Amino acid sequence: MGAAMLTLGGVMAAPANAVEPSDGITQTLALGGSDTTEDVMGALAAAYNNNATYNPTPGKDNAVNVPVQAEAGSPGFTAAADANCTQRTYVNKDEANPPTTYPAPNGSTDGKNALRGVAPFPTDNLTTGCFDAARSSSGPSSSDPAQFEYYAFGLDAVSWARFPGNAPVSLSIQEIRDIYSCTKTNWNQVGGSAGTIIRYIPQAGSGTRSFFLGTILNNVPPSTNCGPVKEVQEHDGAAVPAADRSNAIVPFSVAQWVAQGNGVVDDKRGGIVIGRQETTTGVLNPVSGTAGDFTPNANVVREPSTFLGVRRVYNVVDTRLPKVGQTVRFVGEDAAGPGYICDPASGAASIITRFGFGLLPEDPGTGSTCRIQ
Repeated sequence: MGAAMLTLGGVMAAPANAVEPSDGITQTLALGGSDTTEDVMGALAAAYNNNATYNPTPGKDNAVNVPVQAEAGSPGFTAAADANCTQRTYVNKDEANPPTTYPAPNGSTDGKNALRGVAPFPTDNLTTGCFDAARSSSGPSSSDPAQFEYYAFGLDAVSWARFPGNAPVSLSIQEIRDIYSCTKTNWNQVGGSAGTIIRYIPQAGSGTRSFFLGTILNNVPPSTNCGPVKEVQEHDGAAVPAADRSNAIVPFSVAQWVAQGNGVVDDKRGGIVIGRQETTTGVLNPVSGTAGDFTPNANVVREPSTFLGVRRVYNVVDTRLPKVGQTVRFVGEDAAGPGYICDPASGAASIITRFGFGLLPEDPGTGSTCRIQ
């Protein structure tokens, strides 16, 4: 890696054992979807845009990270035009008015629907290729088209989280399931102080939501027998009303909590704390360190782990799209070797860990730190 670049017919050749070379055409590579990986992918896109090895001139591409537009009146985000697509401004889904403005994906499911052209996202994406990759904190699904490729690039964990108040420090998986099934409705039934539990879940379309429901709750939908489960934008403790906080339980990404706690991204925790998990091997805390120097606990956020909640995070591409080769050069790998994010020599790994994610080990066969699924 890091080998000298060679010019072949005006197109820059890739470093040894890396993905296929640049096509020499400047293109906009737009990605969006998961809130969990929005910040790390923004940093990786900025670094890729300034990496002369993987994104050389001529034909330097422009990777753009479409932010979640979660609230009405959110400022729009504009992606530049290229040969395949006109300039597009992305806004909150409910406010989009194509072709003036377009809906920004809010969550992993949204990102994958935008990729394959499912309404309310433009249905011609497979032709225009205006949207090139989906950020996803959820893995492959039986409903995915056969042409989807998932590139896992890091490890996260989903835990329950609490505010100062009546919740205990730790819960078992069974206690979490009992809370969401309405079997346990008061914190004093699970080791806390008296207080009626207020259950929260991330917004519809969130990969964290689907992972929490599928893995933590074992695909059992939350009961409404003890009242509604309230929705909140994922990883935003500050969005939980102050009156609810002392009794709230909220699913939360460890990577997001770490990055927010270290000031790497905007701190939206609002005082929320990652809960510990009671397991057969003891009480596990997925976070290590102190304020400003938090890290995911490497003994917990790993594969395999006795902590139920460890997950991979992904970038998803559709092989039918016109710019898929150049997108893979940024987010994936191919038979020729790893692209920018997947190459341990590119510098991407230090960005991934700075944003609170663990790393997948280097594959001895491909030299890649990604896994394709």
